[in-house]
Amino acid sequence: MKPYLLRHLSGEVSGRPPVWMMRQAGRYLASYQAIRQGRTFWEMATNPEIAAKVSLLPLHEFPVDAIIFFADILSLPYGMGVKIEMKESVGPYLENPLTPSDFAFFQNYDPTFHTGFVGKTLNSIRASLDPEIALIGFAGAPWTVASYLIEGKGSKQYLKILGSLFNSRSQFEMALKHLAKATTQYLQYQCEQGAQIVQLFDTWASEMPAAFFSEFYVDLLNEIFDGMAAKGIPVIYFAKHAHHLHEHFPRLRADVISVDSLRTMTEIDVELGGKFSLQGNLDPVLLKTASAEQVGQRARDLIRELQSLSKPSILNLGHGIFPETPVENVRALVMAGRDL
Repeated sequence: MKPYLLRHLSGEVSGRPPVWMMRQAGRYLASYQAIRQGRTFWEMATNPEIAAKVSLLPLHEFPVDAIIFFADILSLPYGMGVKIEMKESVGPYLENPLTPSDFAFFQNYDPTFHTGFVGKTLNSIRASLDPEIALIGFAGAPWTVASYLIEGKGSKQYLKILGSLFNSRSQFEMALKHLAKATTQYLQYQCEQGAQIVQLFDTWASEMPAAFFSEFYVDLLNEIFDGMAAKGIPVIYFAKHAHHLHEHFPRLRADVISVDSLRTMTEIDVELGGKFSLQGNLDPVLLKTASAEQVGQRARDLIRELQSLSKPSILNLGHGIFPETPVENVRALVMAGRDL
């Protein structure tokens, strides 16, 4: 029996939109903080027993419809030996950033050898998960992963990656092709180990020139999406604040588009011609700063909007949960979705 989320997306059931949240197993939970005490991020993410335990923490608090396994969008390059630190208030940090010519090493990617810890984590989660609850795999999209690896950390100007694009485009495109092939293998491996749907995070697509997206990147993404379709696995694509690219989105072969909080779901549905199921898009700032009552009311309004869209959709946030978000607010969101 397929989980409710997958049955909903395929139109096999109607009714309430399924609900889960990006970063739902994170620092806002006291139980997460207790496990994190004395451990680095990578010590947790590469230990299958700990990573599985963290992944399942939200189910101890809320009746979510899906679990996304605990890892990072940079787990693939980290597993291949790229030295990536997770620094407080900085995020991913590389003391020695890569250049596009370095990306040829992704041709050597072996899912089991380099990221076997992910497979073991997924196996462990799947074994203890109710069949009604979907297990979500994920990866960083090529542009976003390359942004971190080339810039060395999050950036405001993106001088290095845009400079690589403008000054050596053919080499840069080849670098992304190597990374995309490894990403497809990585996601397929996740599904072989228990993931039933995957999300591709393109957090920094907001910095991509529209011409490059249209001329090259759409086809590259579609290679990843086609690789998942060949395995019968639906794909959610999340491109945060990338509205300048939306005119090209109808060419994508993703199944679900995850929508940020800057515009309404209805606007995006119309703009994309009703081609995709949508996921979103309660503002995580509202989730953190409003009262539980206000969150519940906004969630109920959003659910009514989701039910009016062209295709079955998913209740989620416009991005990940912020640290120090009140647990009662998160519960108000989830219960609004489950109370229909």
